[in-house]
Amino acid sequence: MYVREWMSAPVLTIQSRVPAAVALEFMEKHNIRRLPVVESGALVGIVTRSDLNTLFGKRKADRHLQKKSVEEVMTPGPWTVSPDDTFESAALLMLRHKISGLPVVSSNKVVGILTESDVFRAFAAILGLAEQGPRVTMHIPEAEDLLEGVRKRVGRMRIRSLVTLFNPRAKRWEVAVRVRGRVGEEAKAETKPEAKGASKAEGKAEDGKA
Repeated sequence: MYVREWMSAPVLTIQSRVPAAVALEFMEKHNIRRLPVVESGALVGIVTRSDLNTLFGKRKADRHLQKKSVEEVMTPGPWTVSPDDTFESAALLMLRHKISGLPVVSSNKVVGILTESDVFRAFAAILGLAEQGPRVTMHIPEAEDLLEGVRKRVGRMRIRSLVTLFNPRAKRWEVAVRVRGRVGEEAKAETKPEAKGASKAEGKAEDGKA
């Protein structure tokens, strides 16, 4: 997965010398929360609606504040990513630095933006949340081969999406599989919790939407 597949594009930008009040009106009009700031086409900063609301508060008519430009309010030299960066690395960058949006830059030009909403959209797609059909959940011990364990438990069911997460405390893999059609009784039995001390993974099958 790459940034170019999930970024929002084309992206609206604003010039650094535009009055901050104009920038706020522009963002409210287009219902956006952040704008890459450019000079001669090159990225120089990013400004958010929160930055501007903090500046103005209830004093939008203040003549002194009216003179302030975007350049005086923006965050200069923001973190950026390339369209060819992996989506995972971009999401991790946002998480580590508490960033709600990353300008996407190619050849010194802003070609898109990756926002929290884009990350949520990708996450929903990965989990198959919009897919119809049953979801099978299971736990596979760390010592067992993960793919072989999944294959053994889902049998001949046609997989639409598969998500795994390792639980270090329990020393096992948490697995959620979205499949086509209905889950047969044999498959349900295969993924039901077993008796205490059993070596096979526990799990359950759920019909319908997640």
